Amino acid sequence: MTDIFPLIGQQQKTGVLTLQEDKKGKRTVQFLFDKGMIVGTAFPSDPPDMPALAKRLIRGGILSAEKWKKAHAQQKEDLSGVENALLNTGMVVKEDLVAALRLLTFETFYDLFKWTGGIFRFETKEISYDPSFIEPISSEHLLLDVLRMVDEWPRIAERIPAFDMVLKKVDPTATLDDLTGTDWEKKRMVQMDVLYDLVDGQRTVQEIIDLSFVGEFDACKNLAVIMDAGMIEPVTVGTHTKKPKKIKAPSGFLRDAGAYLLVGLLAFFLALQMRVTRWEDFPFTQKEREKLQEIQAWKVERLKKMNARGVFSPGENRYSANPSEMAVKDLLSR
Repeated sequence: MTDIFPLIGQQQKTGVLTLQEDKKGKRTVQFLFDKGMIVGTAFPSDPPDMPALAKRLIRGGILSAEKWKKAHAQQKEDLSGVENALLNTGMVVKEDLVAALRLLTFETFYDLFKWTGGIFRFETKEISYDPSFIEPISSEHLLLDVLRMVDEWPRIAERIPAFDMVLKKVDPTATLDDLTGTDWEKKRMVQMDVLYDLVDGQRTVQEIIDLSFVGEFDACKNLAVIMDAGMIEPVTVGTHTKKPKKIKAPSGFLRDAGAYLLVGLLAFFLALQMRVTRWEDFPFTQKEREKLQEIQAWKVERLKKMNARGVFSPGENRYSANPSEMAVKDLLSR
């Protein structure tokens, strides 16, 4: 995948890239390209009455399932696109729709790195899209954005170790304006106000991500900054979940001690297993991280090629003509 997307971009291809998670077509996604730029996504396996855009808007609280049914009925009657159907019914404003479409492309791209394998095909064909809704995106930009995530996630994971964490405001009456005049003022972003307003002591980090439409990485990054600034904190264990029932242990000192030792050992090995299998790589599994390492290798190779192109040969009074010539001059690996 680290080769497919840049290749399509460099050759300025127009058409549809179809990716299947396995040969049985367990999951299929499509990326639409116009002159090498990504201009949309499609999901052939999704039911026509509930497309990915509708599901994302519903999950984000912008649209209810009932309102979507009305918009879908209007779409079938007018034979219009999903976007126009939502706008014409007045259920969604254009700004939210544009943001949702862009975020859907980003989320779909990032999700590819969780696949363990699959097949792909590219079909050259004319692509139609509405530029008033879609802003073309560079595939190389997406790849570099994933690399940025990998570099910064370890620090963020220290503050946001799980998506089911519940956050609350330290002072419910405070606002982010309280950061004015402090060292945190320079780190204040527009997204932070949206995220801070969504923190209510009940919502999980995942729910805040869905409702904010900021994106998984940027939402967690900004939440971590707000947390470091002392404005929000995790809800302590036991205040938002039911306490576990007490286990009745056998009577007697030795039996009690044995039961405590057993429970302690189980807790230790469970924590050790979580540490080995997930915590260190959060939010990625080991297989996902291996995929991301492929991107890092692609970035290194890309920088090598860029540097090699810039090496001037005084004796020949020119730059190298192609990668083969660069390899002969030991500027690139053979």
